[in-house]
Amino acid sequence: MIDIVSTSFYIKSPVFDKDAFERRSSELFDEWESQVEIYLNLPDYALSLVLEEGSLKGRGKIAAAVTALYIGIGEYGDFVSGLRTMQEQASYLSTALFQEAKDRFSCSSERGNSKQTGGDLIYLRKLFERVQAGAVTPDQAVAEVQARWGEEANGSPEFMRALASNLKAAPHHPEQLTLSDESWPDCLFPEALEGEPKPQPRAPRAPEVPIPQHYRIEISRPSRNENKKIKLSKVR
Repeated sequence: MIDIVSTSFYIKSPVFDKDAFERRSSELFDEWESQVEIYLNLPDYALSLVLEEGSLKGRGKIAAAVTALYIGIGEYGDFVSGLRTMQEQASYLSTALFQEAKDRFSCSSERGNSKQTGGDLIYLRKLFERVQAGAVTPDQAVAEVQARWGEEANGSPEFMRALASNLKAAPHHPEQLTLSDESWPDCLFPEALEGEPKPQPRAPRAPEVPIPQHYRIEISRPSRNENKKIKLSKVR
């Protein structure tokens, strides 16, 4: 399977006992899955969610076979716009997971942070941009995808043919004129920077109070037709 989208997050959360942690984690997974059903147009997919206490650290991932991705994109008609729409939906689901985790673990008023890592949808969009910019040829781009996905690409010749066709049809960007000129003077001189204040070092973060328990839970569904799997373990 290929990576549709992955997200990680950290939230300062209260401490829960083992049963409450497992229950809230399972509810978070179920709610996230219901959002995936609504907003991500894929006939099949795999979901995984890992949560760890102290405070709450999480990682979520949506994956799918290339064949399922091809069917999902085909529902939008146009390959490029379908790819863009699906990537936007995946990005929304990453944000939804973070927000739902804050609500589910009673820390909606606490600050936290989340990070969405580049999945294969973003990779494909950037690949089109590279072809349009003339950085690679369509044939080179197809060969790159085949090397990246391996058996996944070989197992979906329809997708690869559609990808090759759309890469060749993608309009090229006009060449940009360079603005660099060695005869132009530098805008800033070293003496102009001497009076600027230096950034102050950050204050050290206060150490977290040890928690009486530290659990990690892994929840996954390999496909829509398979049962949800839960593995709860004590980290320390």
